[in-house]
Amino acid sequence: MALPRGLSVPLLLTALSLLGTAVPAVARADPAVVTTDRGAVRGRVTDGGRDFLGVPFAAPPVGERRWRPPRPAAPWTGVQDATRAAGACAQPARPLLGTPESTNEDCLYLNVHTPPGGGSGRPVLVWFHGGVFVSGSATNYDPSRLVRTGDMVVVTANYRLGAFGFLAHPGLGAEAPDTGSVTGSGNYGLMDQQAVLRWVRDNVAAFGGDPGRVTVGGQSSGGISVCGHLTSPLSRGLFARAITQSAPCGVASRPAAEAERTGTGFATGAGCLGTAPAVVACLRSRSAADLLKVPVPGAAPWWPVSGTPVLPVPPGQAIAAGDHARVPVLTGNTLDEGTIGSVMVESAGVRLNAVTYPLVLTALFGLDGPRIAARYPASRYGGDHRLAFGAAFGDYLVACPTRQAARWLAAATPGRVFGYEFADRTAPNLYGARPDFPLGAYHGSEIPYLFDYGPAGTDVLDPAQKRLAASMTAAWARFAAGTDPAPGTWPPVTTGPYRPLSLAPDATAPRTDFETGHQCDFWATLPPPTSQGPTATDIKLPPLGTLGRR
Repeated sequence: MALPRGLSVPLLLTALSLLGTAVPAVARADPAVVTTDRGAVRGRVTDGGRDFLGVPFAAPPVGERRWRPPRPAAPWTGVQDATRAAGACAQPARPLLGTPESTNEDCLYLNVHTPPGGGSGRPVLVWFHGGVFVSGSATNYDPSRLVRTGDMVVVTANYRLGAFGFLAHPGLGAEAPDTGSVTGSGNYGLMDQQAVLRWVRDNVAAFGGDPGRVTVGGQSSGGISVCGHLTSPLSRGLFARAITQSAPCGVASRPAAEAERTGTGFATGAGCLGTAPAVVACLRSRSAADLLKVPVPGAAPWWPVSGTPVLPVPPGQAIAAGDHARVPVLTGNTLDEGTIGSVMVESAGVRLNAVTYPLVLTALFGLDGPRIAARYPASRYGGDHRLAFGAAFGDYLVACPTRQAARWLAAATPGRVFGYEFADRTAPNLYGARPDFPLGAYHGSEIPYLFDYGPAGTDVLDPAQKRLAASMTAAWARFAAGTDPAPGTWPPVTTGPYRPLSLAPDATAPRTDFETGHQCDFWATLPPPTSQGPTATDIKLPPLGTLGRR
């Protein structure tokens, strides 16, 4: 082959040599390996994206670290395996949900899910699971559809539960007044979540996320946690948007004195007596299995605690006063929140019928019970007292308080709050109990429309439900990305009549009769739910006759 004129062989060889040194071969980065501020982790890569499972965000809260604020995880050398999720935090078995007991306290780990390939600056969703602050796990929620639909990063995380996460006691308050209060502590689970948000701020960019576009979200007690983050001074600046699902912010905490009484009774039940320091030392010496066996009275004994540096003011009061993070919020409820409450009542041994229905209402609401029974007659619900109780309980505890909080938030951040009501009454039953009971659009029924929840994944949905799921994931992803969830079809909440978007298969439209349908004007004449009120799926009623009005 003839060389071009003027180019000699020595000159060509010199040029090639220079090219070889000027443009060295660049080794391609391994997409399965990401370096965090504590060390490198190796996840798994599939066609659908990258998953980094069981990444430590805090040191194990075991031994002397039990009932102390989370500390950063110890740094490591080499590359840590992140292909297997961590076990659930210590919790009792919940047969209704099919979850087993766990005695694992080394549980402060998170999962990071990203789209395939490289990229940076993606929106981030941090999701906290529900379970009345006593059960649940990050691994229950597979966010693959949200990741793909929104080209976003999703982080799910464990946090301490039950007594391990929310025990308040004078000994703990005296031991760590900077993280509890002079009268108690009790917010270790909430502080775990704040540690997750700080970890995301410091590390999510390495996974392709934008630390300035973080949305914090959750359902049920996970959503109630978000109410706390909206108002906690220790959470300010850690997120830019918030999602609360079936989480009335008015019941997002309990007073420190009340929580401390529960904690003192718990210590007594565990056989720990004496001075406050002696009680705390005794409790730390007990095994997780033994502590899980300690009986604790009350409908929801473990709950975030207000009157502390973590939550100086009850979140509902703070939101009503406008003292909260001024960020866009997506909030809503399901149409039939209270039907799970009916299941819980009957699981406690009380069959709801013409005789027991008014007695249960009186046990819960005192002298207002007969008014509620008259307002929600079984005849309006096909003669089914279970449905009548479910309607009353859901309207009182979730639907109307959600509406009120949404309007308060909208007053502070006009045009940036979006309300919804999930209304698919044919949603699959996730609870595996009472298949004969008409649950309708029950508490938690929207979860499989956003996440692959449980082993069945999206196979539990029919074609019309899958279309609804696709529109919901797209809306949630748009909101997390910083835009309106459904421009032109989803109007923001105002301080006027509440018009949330009703989400039903092939029938999505703003609901124009929310207040009358849920009888919110009637409930406004009664005392509102208090800090001890749990969400509908989490209610665990004491024996009939011991229920006092709160």
